[in-house]
Amino acid sequence: MRFWGYLLLARRDRALPESPVLRPTRHLLLPTASFDGGWQLWHHPHRPELGDLDALVRALADETDAPALAAYVMESDCAVVSGAGPGGAPWSACLGRRALADYMADTGLALDDLFPDPRTAAAHCSAWAAAAGHTADPAGLAAVLAADPGPRVEDLFGNLLAHLGIAPGAEDGRRPVPPPPTGEAPAAIRCEPR
Repeated sequence: MRFWGYLLLARRDRALPESPVLRPTRHLLLPTASFDGGWQLWHHPHRPELGDLDALVRALADETDAPALAAYVMESDCAVVSGAGPGGAPWSACLGRRALADYMADTGLALDDLFPDPRTAAAHCSAWAAAAGHTADPAGLAAVLAADPGPRVEDLFGNLLAHLGIAPGAEDGRRPVPPPPTGEAPAAIRCEPR
């Protein structure tokens, strides 16, 4: 099995699962990577659902007073990405456009009905990065947003973060680790404050 679930990126002084926004399912959140500047990447299985992605990033951004980003990953094939800054309107994009179009085939909706083209999405991403205090690479972002994901869209998400200026933490020094293939959090793991 491959990963179905959520990737959540936010900047917070304390562990992200302590956020009131995530409190109801905090026991299911697992750390994936830490980045310079206090950025944290966590993953959450697809069940129970976290609700509307736009509302989730808006609430996280407002609570942390920093931009937030979330992705809903579908079987490691593609992902819907949403971002927002504090008090700002959310934006969305997708990774793995061709695979997502296949998932949407039975809905009667076209990909372009819901998501901007890669260049327009790159502009949204660049504005998000600026609000986060980073300098983005717009051409690199457009290339990532137009790319096929290869074996795992989670790797493409890592490339997106790199082009947003989110750098691996000095204590970590590595790229984000993909979530476990099942997408389910092991029952014995708890997210407790350090």
